[in-house]
Amino acid sequence: MIVNCPGCNCKYNIPSEKIGDSPKRFRCRKCSEIFMIHPPKPEMPEIPPIPVEIDENLKHAMRFARVLASDMLVYNREIIEKARDEGNLPEVMEREIRKSWELWESRFPKESKTDPGIFSNALNYYLAEGEEVFRNQTYS
Repeated sequence: MIVNCPGCNCKYNIPSEKIGDSPKRFRCRKCSEIFMIHPPKPEMPEIPPIPVEIDENLKHAMRFARVLASDMLVYNREIIEKARDEGNLPEVMEREIRKSWELWESRFPKESKTDPGIFSNALNYYLAEGEEVFRNQTYS
């Protein structure tokens, strides 16, 4: 893991095993700044590919659901991480999820009725880091 000193921007290559699961204090050898090194975040599970043999409209529905979910993560990362830690992600993100659902539903009305799991899977992948927090449901 490469770490930069916030004081002088000196780079250090520290093995992840040395950091462990909890944050560690570190003193820069160059400027003596003391700062915290946080353990690396676990990698997200690999996003499943969209099957080639499915209907073109369904592919678009899957892609758009992923875009909406990833946008929620980009614009609300700190809120989402805190809610994940506290175990109340669906409640905290309810308003944003509902707005995204309504947009997705307006573009893909058939898929929203026949397979709401497309949207739930995107939420689980991006917001819940692969955990199954969101079930196959509608979000109206």
